Amino acid sequence: MFRRRWLRRWGGPRLAWLNLIHAKARLVVAILSISFTVTLTFMQLGLFTAVLKSATLIYDHLNFDIVLISSKSLEATFTQPFSRQRLYQAGGIKGVATVMPFYISFRQWRNSETNLTRSILILGFNPGDKVLKIPEVYKYLTALQRQDTVLMNRLSRSEFGLRKVGIKTELGGRNIEIVGLFSMSNSLRADGTLIMSDQNFIRLYQGRSLDDISLGLITLEPDTDVNTVIQSLRQLMPKNIEVLTRGEAESRDQKYFVISTFTGLILSIGAITAFMVGIVIVYQVLNADVAEHLHEYATLRAIGYSNLHLSMVILQEATFLAILGFIPAFFMSLGLYRFIYEATKLPIEMTFIMTTIVFMSNVIMCIFSGISALCKILYADPADVF
Repeated sequence: MFRRRWLRRWGGPRLAWLNLIHAKARLVVAILSISFTVTLTFMQLGLFTAVLKSATLIYDHLNFDIVLISSKSLEATFTQPFSRQRLYQAGGIKGVATVMPFYISFRQWRNSETNLTRSILILGFNPGDKVLKIPEVYKYLTALQRQDTVLMNRLSRSEFGLRKVGIKTELGGRNIEIVGLFSMSNSLRADGTLIMSDQNFIRLYQGRSLDDISLGLITLEPDTDVNTVIQSLRQLMPKNIEVLTRGEAESRDQKYFVISTFTGLILSIGAITAFMVGIVIVYQVLNADVAEHLHEYATLRAIGYSNLHLSMVILQEATFLAILGFIPAFFMSLGLYRFIYEATKLPIEMTFIMTTIVFMSNVIMCIFSGISALCKILYADPADVF
């Protein structure tokens, strides 16, 4: 059926392609199945990276080189207060430029339209400190120093109600007015955020004073060796205070969300499951193709074609399937990422590295399936087939 010269010249990619399109309905089903698998993998990885980004969201918006945090704190938005005196002690270390207290907690916010309450993240700071890396905040410093005023994250979920300047509602039992807006992505723990002065923050919590801080933020003088300062601070601080660089603080919070909350485990299992399902789907497609053309493959073996040459045909089919299944999945995933961001404001986005990882894993998945389907050809005896 196949001439040796034609096969050597065109046989690899062209033969593989002709075999695939011979059964068009089966090809369409295979492409849709692979696309579903790839889309599922994209979603698992996208959510995983969103978890990692949201874990460091608070730190990303703070100006510091070293942070002091209670060892009892789970992560940046779930902190245990400690004495501000520790921060003053740190200010005496050589190389330290500034020390700034920061306050973090949650309170119940009342939706001014529905009167329903919802927990919202509150960030408190001294308006005299350059602690936040959000330029919009500094336009409202005068307004923030008035009693019971806040800035609201315009990306907060709609369940919090109107996000407009002038809105008056209730926060933690106190009447509050929105005097400005800022932009900040949401996280898994906080889908709404407020910023206020430290004085207004303390007014929300009876029995808590400005001396009870959530984070101690430290900046260093230029050309100061951070490791030297870290060593000095760790010798100075008691065991219940952790001294962390920015990188260490971010790693600590990421580890908490990925391991302690089982988020990483759940998403990893989802990605592995998608990979295994994809292997089964592609194997079934290629196995059916091999069974349908077994006589032709046996003929080629009988006239002297090597197992390597025939194996390349199957592996090229697997590669074609990987590419054809990846393209629609990529664009579908882009749409889903956009939908998730618009609905939740979580920091989910498609990156080049993620795209490369998913594409390569898809190709490996299809090739592995192709290798499994090759057994019928490699062990088929032409005499038995005919």
